[in-house]
Amino acid sequence: MKKKISVIGLGNRGTEYMGFLKAFHSSRVEIHALCDIRQQALDDISPKFSVPKERQFISTESFFAQGVISDALIISTQDASHYEIAKQAILTGYKLILLEKPVSGIKEEYISLRNLARENKTLLIVCHVLRYSNYYGKIKEIITSGQIGDIVTINHTENVGYFHFAHSFVRGNWRNEFTSTPSILAKCCHDLDLIAWFMNSPCVSVNSVGSLNFFKKENAPAGATPACMGGCKVKKNCPYDAESLYITDPFYKAKFIKYMGRTLTGKASNSKKDIKDAIKNGDYGRCVFMCDNNVCDNQLVTMTFENGASAVLNMNGFSDKMFRECHIVGTKGELIGYGTKLKMNIFGGKSKTIHTFSPNIGGHVEGDIRLVSRFVKILCGDTKDLTDITTIDATVASHNMALAAEESRKSGGATVFVKDDE
Repeated sequence: MKKKISVIGLGNRGTEYMGFLKAFHSSRVEIHALCDIRQQALDDISPKFSVPKERQFISTESFFAQGVISDALIISTQDASHYEIAKQAILTGYKLILLEKPVSGIKEEYISLRNLARENKTLLIVCHVLRYSNYYGKIKEIITSGQIGDIVTINHTENVGYFHFAHSFVRGNWRNEFTSTPSILAKCCHDLDLIAWFMNSPCVSVNSVGSLNFFKKENAPAGATPACMGGCKVKKNCPYDAESLYITDPFYKAKFIKYMGRTLTGKASNSKKDIKDAIKNGDYGRCVFMCDNNVCDNQLVTMTFENGASAVLNMNGFSDKMFRECHIVGTKGELIGYGTKLKMNIFGGKSKTIHTFSPNIGGHVEGDIRLVSRFVKILCGDTKDLTDITTIDATVASHNMALAAEESRKSGGATVFVKDDE
Protein backbone atom coordinates (compact mmCIF):
# COMPACT_ATOMS: atom_id res chain seq x y z
CA MET A 1 0.00 0.00 0.00
CA LYS A 2 1.30 3.44 -0.89
CA LYS A 3 2.32 5.83 1.86
CA LYS A 4 0.29 9.04 2.06
CA ILE A 5 1.82 12.52 2.13
CA SER A 6 -0.01 15.79 2.78
CA VAL A 7 1.36 19.18 1.72
CA ILE A 8 0.77 22.56 3.36
CA GLY A 9 1.85 25.45 1.13
CA LEU A 10 1.52 25.22 -2.66
CA GLY A 11 4.15 27.74 -3.70
CA ASN A 12 7.17 27.02 -5.89
CA ARG A 13 8.96 24.75 -3.43
CA GLY A 14 5.90 22.78 -2.35
CA THR A 15 4.75 22.07 -5.89
CA GLU A 16 8.32 21.29 -6.98
CA TYR A 17 8.61 18.63 -4.28
CA MET A 18 5.21 17.23 -5.22
CA GLY A 19 6.44 17.01 -8.81
CA PHE A 20 9.50 15.02 -7.69
CA LEU A 21 7.30 12.67 -5.66
CA LYS A 22 5.06 12.03 -8.66
CA ALA A 23 7.91 11.70 -11.16
CA PHE A 24 10.25 9.48 -9.15
CA HIS A 25 8.28 7.85 -6.32
CA SER A 26 4.71 7.33 -7.51
CA SER A 27 4.97 3.57 -6.94
CA ARG A 28 5.62 4.11 -3.23
CA VAL A 29 3.82 7.32 -2.21
CA GLU A 30 0.82 9.45 -3.13
CA ILE A 31 -0.24 13.02 -2.44
CA HIS A 32 -3.19 12.62 -0.10
CA ALA A 33 -4.26 16.12 0.99
CA LEU A 34 -3.41 19.74 0.17
CA CYS A 35 -3.67 22.95 2.16
CA ASP A 36 -3.15 26.55 1.05
CA ILE A 37 -4.67 29.89 1.97
CA ARG A 38 -5.21 30.65 -1.76
CA GLN A 39 -8.19 29.01 -3.42
CA GLN A 40 -6.57 29.62 -6.81
CA ALA A 41 -3.60 27.48 -5.81
CA LEU A 42 -5.84 24.64 -4.66
CA ASP A 43 -7.89 24.82 -7.86
CA ASP A 44 -4.77 24.81 -10.05
CA ILE A 45 -2.73 22.13 -8.29
CA SER A 46 -5.23 19.59 -6.93
CA PRO A 47 -6.29 18.15 -10.32
CA LYS A 48 -2.67 17.46 -11.25
CA PHE A 49 -2.37 15.11 -8.28
CA SER A 50 -5.95 13.79 -8.22
CA VAL A 51 -6.68 15.24 -4.80
CA PRO A 52 -10.48 15.38 -4.29
CA LYS A 53 -12.35 18.39 -2.90
CA GLU A 54 -12.86 16.78 0.50
CA ARG A 55 -9.09 16.65 1.00
CA GLN A 56 -8.41 20.25 -0.04
CA PHE A 57 -8.14 22.73 2.83
CA ILE A 58 -8.15 26.53 2.71
CA SER A 59 -6.70 26.98 6.22
CA THR A 60 -4.38 25.12 8.55
CA GLU A 61 -7.13 25.19 11.18
CA SER A 62 -9.44 23.14 8.97
CA PHE A 63 -6.58 20.85 7.97
CA PHE A 64 -5.43 20.03 11.51
CA ALA A 65 -9.04 19.67 12.69
CA GLN A 66 -9.06 16.38 10.74
CA GLY A 67 -6.36 14.92 12.99
CA VAL A 68 -3.55 12.85 11.45
CA ILE A 69 -4.74 11.99 7.94
CA SER A 70 -1.46 10.98 6.27
CA ASP A 71 1.78 9.18 7.02
CA ALA A 72 3.94 12.27 6.54
CA LEU A 73 3.61 16.02 6.09
CA ILE A 74 5.47 18.60 3.99
CA ILE A 75 5.34 22.22 5.17
CA SER A 76 6.40 24.68 2.48
CA THR A 77 4.72 27.93 3.43
CA GLN A 78 6.28 31.38 3.85
CA ASP A 79 9.05 31.70 6.45
CA ALA A 80 7.11 33.58 9.13
CA SER A 81 4.51 30.81 9.37
CA HIS A 82 6.88 27.83 9.69
CA TYR A 83 7.07 27.74 13.46
CA GLU A 84 3.35 27.84 14.24
CA ILE A 85 2.41 25.32 11.55
CA ALA A 86 5.20 22.89 12.48
CA LYS A 87 4.27 23.22 16.15
CA GLN A 88 0.64 22.42 15.39
CA ALA A 89 1.65 19.48 13.22
CA ILE A 90 3.68 17.94 16.03
CA LEU A 91 0.92 18.52 18.58
CA THR A 92 -1.63 16.99 16.20
CA GLY A 93 0.46 13.82 16.08
CA TYR A 94 2.45 13.83 12.84
CA LYS A 95 5.66 11.85 13.35
CA LEU A 96 7.50 12.60 10.08
CA ILE A 97 7.60 16.18 8.82
CA LEU A 98 9.64 17.88 6.09
CA LEU A 99 9.88 21.62 6.83
CA GLU A 100 11.15 24.30 4.47
CA LYS A 101 14.00 26.43 5.81
CA PRO A 102 14.50 28.67 7.68
CA VAL A 103 12.59 27.39 10.69
CA SER A 104 12.27 30.80 12.35
CA GLY A 105 14.11 34.07 12.79
CA ILE A 106 13.35 33.94 16.52
CA LYS A 107 15.67 31.79 18.59
CA GLU A 108 13.12 30.90 21.24
CA GLU A 109 10.85 29.50 18.55
CA TYR A 110 13.27 27.12 16.84
CA ILE A 111 14.66 25.94 20.19
CA SER A 112 11.11 25.34 21.40
CA LEU A 113 10.31 23.42 18.21
CA ARG A 114 13.41 21.27 18.60
CA ASN A 115 12.44 20.41 22.17
CA LEU A 116 8.85 19.70 21.17
CA ALA A 117 10.00 17.33 18.42
CA ARG A 118 12.20 15.48 20.90
CA GLU A 119 9.42 15.20 23.48
CA ASN A 120 6.96 13.84 20.93
CA LYS A 121 9.48 11.59 19.14
CA THR A 122 8.80 13.42 15.87
CA LEU A 123 11.37 13.30 13.09
CA LEU A 124 11.35 16.91 11.90
CA ILE A 125 13.59 17.28 8.85
CA VAL A 126 14.56 20.77 7.65
CA CYS A 127 15.29 21.42 3.95
CA HIS A 128 19.01 22.18 4.10
CA VAL A 129 19.23 20.61 0.67
CA LEU A 130 22.89 21.25 -0.15
CA ARG A 131 24.00 18.49 2.21
CA TYR A 132 22.22 15.97 0.01
CA SER A 133 24.04 16.82 -3.24
CA ASN A 134 26.85 14.58 -4.47
CA TYR A 135 29.22 17.53 -4.62
CA TYR A 136 28.96 18.61 -0.99
CA GLY A 137 28.64 15.00 0.11
CA LYS A 138 32.02 14.32 -1.50
CA ILE A 139 33.58 17.30 0.30
CA LYS A 140 32.30 15.96 3.62
CA GLU A 141 33.60 12.48 2.76
CA ILE A 142 37.10 13.82 2.01
CA ILE A 143 37.18 15.87 5.22
CA THR A 144 36.05 12.88 7.30
CA SER A 145 38.66 10.63 5.66
CA GLY A 146 41.47 12.83 7.02
CA GLN A 147 43.14 13.26 3.64
CA ILE A 148 43.56 17.02 4.11
CA GLY A 149 44.18 16.74 7.86
CA ASP A 150 42.39 18.86 10.43
CA ILE A 151 40.51 21.90 9.15
CA VAL A 152 42.28 25.19 9.75
CA THR A 153 39.87 27.51 7.97
CA ILE A 154 36.95 27.57 5.54
CA ASN A 155 36.35 30.43 3.13
CA HIS A 156 32.90 30.14 1.56
CA THR A 157 31.20 32.58 -0.83
CA GLU A 158 27.54 32.62 -1.85
CA ASN A 159 27.17 34.55 -5.10
CA VAL A 160 23.42 35.01 -5.25
CA GLY A 161 23.10 36.41 -8.79
CA TYR A 162 21.99 39.98 -9.38
CA PHE A 163 18.68 38.94 -11.03
CA HIS A 164 17.86 36.37 -8.33
CA PHE A 165 18.63 38.81 -5.54
CA ALA A 166 16.42 41.47 -7.12
CA HIS A 167 13.62 38.96 -7.66
CA SER A 168 13.59 37.45 -4.16
CA PHE A 169 15.21 39.97 -1.82
CA VAL A 170 14.31 43.35 -3.33
CA ARG A 171 10.97 42.87 -5.06
CA GLY A 172 9.94 39.50 -3.64
CA ASN A 173 8.79 37.69 -0.52
CA TRP A 174 12.12 37.86 1.32
CA ARG A 175 12.73 41.59 0.91
CA ASN A 176 11.78 42.65 4.44
CA GLU A 177 13.20 41.10 7.59
CA PHE A 178 10.10 42.02 9.60
CA THR A 179 7.76 40.01 7.36
CA SER A 180 10.32 37.29 6.58
CA THR A 181 13.83 36.93 8.05
CA PRO A 182 17.23 38.64 7.51
CA SER A 183 18.81 37.68 4.18
CA ILE A 184 21.75 35.96 5.91
CA LEU A 185 19.24 33.50 7.40
CA ALA A 186 16.80 33.26 4.50
CA LYS A 187 19.47 32.77 1.82
CA CYS A 188 22.53 31.52 3.67
CA CYS A 189 21.32 29.13 6.37
CA HIS A 190 22.16 26.55 3.63
CA ASP A 191 25.76 27.76 3.64
CA LEU A 192 26.03 28.08 7.42
CA ASP A 193 24.68 24.54 7.73
CA LEU A 194 27.42 23.31 5.39
CA ILE A 195 30.12 25.12 7.38
CA ALA A 196 28.84 23.66 10.67
CA TRP A 197 28.61 20.20 9.06
CA PHE A 198 32.15 20.35 7.68
CA MET A 199 33.61 21.68 10.95
CA ASN A 200 31.86 19.12 13.16
CA SER A 201 32.60 21.42 16.10
CA PRO A 202 30.44 24.01 17.92
CA CYS A 203 30.69 27.64 16.79
CA VAL A 204 32.01 29.77 19.68
CA SER A 205 31.80 33.34 18.39
CA VAL A 206 30.76 35.40 15.39
CA ASN A 207 31.68 38.80 13.93
CA SER A 208 29.82 40.29 10.99
CA VAL A 209 29.63 43.41 8.85
CA GLY A 210 27.26 44.18 6.00
CA SER A 211 24.57 46.54 4.79
CA LEU A 212 21.86 47.37 2.33
CA ASN A 213 24.35 49.10 0.09
CA PHE A 214 22.80 49.48 -3.34
CA PHE A 215 19.07 48.79 -3.59
CA LYS A 216 17.81 52.02 -2.02
CA LYS A 217 16.13 55.21 -3.16
CA GLU A 218 19.20 57.46 -3.19
CA ASN A 219 20.82 55.22 -5.80
CA ALA A 220 17.97 55.52 -8.30
CA PRO A 221 19.28 57.02 -11.55
CA ALA A 222 17.79 60.25 -12.86
CA GLY A 223 14.72 59.46 -14.93
CA ALA A 224 13.76 56.30 -13.02
CA THR A 225 10.12 55.78 -12.09
CA PRO A 226 8.53 53.67 -9.28
CA ALA A 227 7.49 51.04 -11.85
CA CYS A 228 9.63 49.80 -14.75
CA MET A 229 6.67 50.08 -17.13
CA GLY A 230 5.64 53.47 -15.76
CA GLY A 231 7.56 55.59 -18.22
CA CYS A 232 11.08 54.94 -16.88
CA LYS A 233 13.61 56.81 -19.02
CA VAL A 234 16.59 54.60 -18.12
CA LYS A 235 15.07 51.12 -18.44
CA LYS A 236 16.82 50.40 -21.75
CA ASN A 237 20.22 50.19 -20.05
CA CYS A 238 19.09 48.87 -16.66
CA PRO A 239 19.99 45.22 -15.90
CA TYR A 240 17.08 45.11 -13.43
CA ASP A 241 14.40 46.20 -15.90
CA ALA A 242 11.46 43.93 -15.08
CA GLU A 243 10.04 43.97 -18.59
CA SER A 244 13.32 42.59 -19.94
CA LEU A 245 13.87 40.04 -17.17
CA TYR A 246 10.34 38.62 -17.16
CA ILE A 247 9.05 39.24 -20.69
CA THR A 248 11.29 40.31 -23.57
CA ASP A 249 14.70 38.71 -22.99
CA PRO A 250 15.32 36.04 -25.67
CA PHE A 251 15.80 32.41 -24.66
CA TYR A 252 19.61 32.50 -24.88
CA LYS A 253 19.79 35.50 -22.56
CA ALA A 254 16.87 34.79 -20.22
CA LYS A 255 17.37 34.07 -16.53
CA PHE A 256 15.34 31.41 -14.75
CA ILE A 257 13.03 34.03 -13.27
CA LYS A 258 11.53 34.62 -16.74
CA TYR A 259 9.79 31.27 -16.39
CA MET A 260 8.21 31.96 -13.00
CA GLY A 261 4.89 33.24 -14.31
CA ARG A 262 2.96 31.62 -11.48
CA THR A 263 4.99 33.61 -8.97
CA LEU A 264 4.06 36.83 -10.74
CA THR A 265 0.36 36.18 -11.28
CA GLY A 266 -0.65 33.51 -8.77
CA LYS A 267 -2.09 31.40 -11.59
CA ALA A 268 -0.74 28.14 -13.00
CA SER A 269 -1.42 29.09 -16.62
CA ASN A 270 -0.61 32.56 -17.89
CA SER A 271 -1.04 34.47 -21.11
CA LYS A 272 1.42 37.13 -22.21
CA LYS A 273 -1.16 39.69 -21.13
CA ASP A 274 -1.32 38.16 -17.63
CA ILE A 275 2.45 38.47 -17.25
CA LYS A 276 2.50 42.00 -18.64
CA ASP A 277 -0.32 43.12 -16.33
CA ALA A 278 1.48 41.60 -13.34
CA ILE A 279 4.69 43.43 -14.18
CA LYS A 280 2.87 46.65 -14.86
CA ASN A 281 0.84 46.63 -11.64
CA GLY A 282 2.49 44.21 -9.19
CA ASP A 283 5.47 43.98 -6.85
CA TYR A 284 7.78 42.32 -9.39
CA GLY A 285 7.54 45.29 -11.74
CA ARG A 286 8.75 47.85 -9.22
CA CYS A 287 12.00 49.76 -9.60
CA VAL A 288 14.64 48.00 -7.51
CA PHE A 289 15.62 51.35 -6.02
CA MET A 290 12.09 52.20 -4.88
CA CYS A 291 10.87 49.09 -3.04
CA ASP A 292 10.18 48.57 0.66
CA ASN A 293 13.16 46.22 1.04
CA ASN A 294 15.43 46.40 4.09
CA VAL A 295 17.57 43.23 4.03
CA CYS A 296 21.34 43.28 3.40
CA ASP A 297 22.57 42.95 -0.15
CA ASN A 298 26.08 42.10 1.08
CA GLN A 299 27.33 40.57 4.33
CA LEU A 300 30.56 39.09 5.65
CA VAL A 301 30.48 36.65 8.57
CA THR A 302 33.58 35.48 10.46
CA MET A 303 33.23 32.49 12.78
CA THR A 304 35.49 30.79 15.33
CA PHE A 305 34.96 27.21 16.44
CA GLU A 306 35.65 25.19 19.56
CA ASN A 307 38.28 23.11 17.72
CA GLY A 308 40.34 26.26 17.02
CA ALA A 309 39.36 26.53 13.35
CA SER A 310 37.78 29.56 11.73
CA ALA A 311 35.46 30.23 8.81
CA VAL A 312 34.37 33.15 6.66
CA LEU A 313 31.08 33.38 4.79
CA ASN A 314 30.70 36.09 2.15
CA MET A 315 27.17 36.69 0.83
CA ASN A 316 26.65 39.12 -2.03
CA GLY A 317 23.84 39.87 -4.47
CA PHE A 318 25.95 41.18 -7.34
CA SER A 319 27.29 38.25 -9.35
CA ASP A 320 26.43 37.58 -13.00
CA LYS A 321 25.60 33.94 -12.29
CA MET A 322 24.48 32.00 -9.22
CA PHE A 323 27.33 29.91 -7.82
CA ARG A 324 29.11 29.04 -4.61
CA GLU A 325 32.86 29.03 -4.03
CA CYS A 326 34.52 27.12 -1.20
CA HIS A 327 38.16 26.92 -0.11
CA ILE A 328 38.82 24.51 2.75
CA VAL A 329 42.35 24.56 4.18
CA GLY A 330 43.56 21.65 6.28
CA THR A 331 46.84 20.78 7.96
CA LYS A 332 47.73 18.29 5.20
CA GLY A 333 46.08 19.76 2.14
CA GLU A 334 43.29 21.88 0.72
CA LEU A 335 40.03 21.58 -1.21
CA ILE A 336 39.09 24.23 -3.75
CA GLY A 337 35.52 24.15 -4.97
CA TYR A 338 33.95 26.35 -7.60
CA GLY A 339 30.32 25.70 -8.39
CA THR A 340 30.47 21.94 -8.95
CA LYS A 341 34.18 21.57 -9.73
CA LEU A 342 36.40 20.30 -6.93
CA LYS A 343 40.20 20.17 -6.74
CA MET A 344 42.27 18.61 -3.95
CA ASN A 345 45.90 19.60 -3.33
CA ILE A 346 47.91 17.46 -0.90
CA PHE A 347 50.91 19.32 0.48
CA GLY A 348 54.11 17.73 -0.85
CA GLY A 349 51.99 15.38 -2.93
CA LYS A 350 49.84 15.35 -6.02
CA SER A 351 46.93 17.51 -6.98
CA LYS A 352 43.84 15.98 -8.48
CA THR A 353 40.42 16.94 -9.69
CA ILE A 354 37.61 15.19 -7.87
CA HIS A 355 34.72 14.18 -10.08
CA THR A 356 31.23 13.86 -8.67
CA PHE A 357 28.04 12.95 -10.45
CA SER A 358 26.21 16.27 -10.44
CA PRO A 359 23.50 16.65 -13.11
CA ASN A 360 23.66 19.91 -15.01
CA ILE A 361 20.61 21.37 -13.27
CA GLY A 362 20.33 24.99 -12.18
CA GLY A 363 20.43 26.11 -8.55
CA HIS A 364 20.30 23.35 -5.96
CA VAL A 365 17.72 21.17 -7.70
CA GLU A 366 19.94 18.08 -7.44
CA GLY A 367 20.00 18.48 -3.66
CA ASP A 368 16.22 18.97 -3.64
CA ILE A 369 15.68 15.75 -5.61
CA ARG A 370 17.98 13.77 -3.32
CA LEU A 371 16.41 15.22 -0.17
CA VAL A 372 12.95 14.16 -1.37
CA SER A 373 14.29 10.68 -2.17
CA ARG A 374 15.79 10.38 1.32
CA PHE A 375 12.50 11.56 2.84
CA VAL A 376 10.63 8.83 0.95
CA LYS A 377 13.11 6.18 2.06
CA ILE A 378 12.63 7.19 5.69
CA LEU A 379 8.86 7.22 5.24
CA CYS A 380 9.05 3.71 3.84
CA GLY A 381 11.08 2.40 6.79
CA ASP A 382 14.75 3.00 5.95
CA THR A 383 15.89 4.61 9.22
CA LYS A 384 19.10 2.66 9.82
CA ASP A 385 21.40 5.69 9.40
CA LEU A 386 20.14 9.20 10.16
CA THR A 387 23.61 10.61 10.96
CA ASP A 388 23.70 13.33 8.32
CA ILE A 389 19.97 13.93 7.99
CA THR A 390 19.19 17.61 8.54
CA THR A 391 16.89 17.24 11.51
CA ILE A 392 15.76 20.18 13.64
CA ASP A 393 18.62 19.30 16.01
CA ALA A 394 21.17 19.93 13.25
CA THR A 395 19.38 23.12 12.19
CA VAL A 396 19.96 24.90 15.49
CA ALA A 397 23.67 25.45 14.72
CA SER A 398 23.12 27.28 11.42
CA HIS A 399 20.29 29.40 12.81
CA ASN A 400 22.31 30.36 15.89
CA MET A 401 25.19 31.47 13.68
CA ALA A 402 22.89 33.50 11.41
CA LEU A 403 21.19 35.34 14.28
CA ALA A 404 24.55 35.96 15.97
CA ALA A 405 25.78 37.42 12.66
CA GLU A 406 22.83 39.82 12.55
CA GLU A 407 23.38 40.86 16.16
CA SER A 408 27.05 41.51 15.44
CA ARG A 409 26.33 43.40 12.22
CA LYS A 410 23.83 45.68 13.94
CA SER A 411 26.43 46.28 16.68
CA GLY A 412 29.09 47.45 14.24
CA GLY A 413 30.85 44.10 13.91
CA ALA A 414 31.21 43.40 17.64
CA THR A 415 32.01 39.86 18.76
CA VAL A 416 28.91 37.87 19.64
CA PHE A 417 29.34 34.64 21.56
CA VAL A 418 27.17 31.73 20.50
CA LYS A 419 25.57 30.15 23.54
CA ASP A 420 25.08 26.44 24.10
CA ASP A 421 21.37 25.72 23.78
CA GLU A 422 21.27 22.25 25.30
